[in-house]
Amino acid sequence: MYEIIRTFTPIFRGMNFENPRAASAYYVNLIINFPINFQHILSEAQAIYGNEITRQSLYSGRRDLLKSGIIGRTYFTEDADVEFDREMYLPVNPEILWEENWERVKVFWKQSEEMAFRKAKVNELLECYLKNFKRFGLGIEKGSITGLFDIYWMWRGGINILNRNHTTQLDIMLNSLEPLIIADYSNHIEKSLKKGLKERVLYDLNTKRKILMDEEIKVREYGSVIEQRLKKYIKLYEDYPEQIEVRYTPVTYTTTRQTLFYNEEGPYFAGDYRILLSLDPTKPEYYISTFYLQRELINHVKENFEAAWANSIPWKES
Repeated sequence: MYEIIRTFTPIFRGMNFENPRAASAYYVNLIINFPINFQHILSEAQAIYGNEITRQSLYSGRRDLLKSGIIGRTYFTEDADVEFDREMYLPVNPEILWEENWERVKVFWKQSEEMAFRKAKVNELLECYLKNFKRFGLGIEKGSITGLFDIYWMWRGGINILNRNHTTQLDIMLNSLEPLIIADYSNHIEKSLKKGLKERVLYDLNTKRKILMDEEIKVREYGSVIEQRLKKYIKLYEDYPEQIEVRYTPVTYTTTRQTLFYNEEGPYFAGDYRILLSLDPTKPEYYISTFYLQRELINHVKENFEAAWANSIPWKES
């Protein structure tokens, strides 16, 4: 475990965490020993680092992980096949986190032999992740789970599902800025498109309304990134015109998000989210989210999406 913690510590240092080693110890323990409680994580961390990691530093690490969308906080499950312990947090796939931070990793681990060793440690942690958090990254394969997640966690979770499950169609309702400020997942999406994935995207078209206060800050902060990312997604749309449909809703600002994953038998996973609005535009955006694995409830979300789609306007007509 020591070397796995060391592998992820530079990533969290590069993300300006207050205590990157404690954050890494928390993240790695949560994956390897799930389900787990906080005291168990603290004991495991102190067995390696002694008093260098305290209860307070571990709390700080958990807080930074939550703020960065690397863990999400769950509140309750329904009809689930797994009982969570008192530490009810869900980590993101370590392989996705490693890929996102490749530039930071290359600065710290420069020798090819060392890099190969670190990648082996990522794979070791990935095995534990897939075993404990299953193919949906939720720790359950039955029922539903509700919690508090930010947009970064939700996109990482969605890419994990797309990569780990055979998906023929993806329906997604989102805010137009969201895919433009998160990490670049266009390569993951294109791999699925090459395998025949069909995608329906429904969003509130940013150019059709006044930019809101929280969006103004994002546009200023991510201006050049937004422009580059937008070109990438437009190219995907142009390269796969028979597979991607884009429409927008006339709703001024959609506070609801929905995601549906399909295979040959129909929808197999649904997510339903509602943003927590705030008057402070500098605060990170969190969503109260429920993920459904029960077919009857998945179909209910599907009906809602179909109703919104039926009342939307094609992008080319906007």
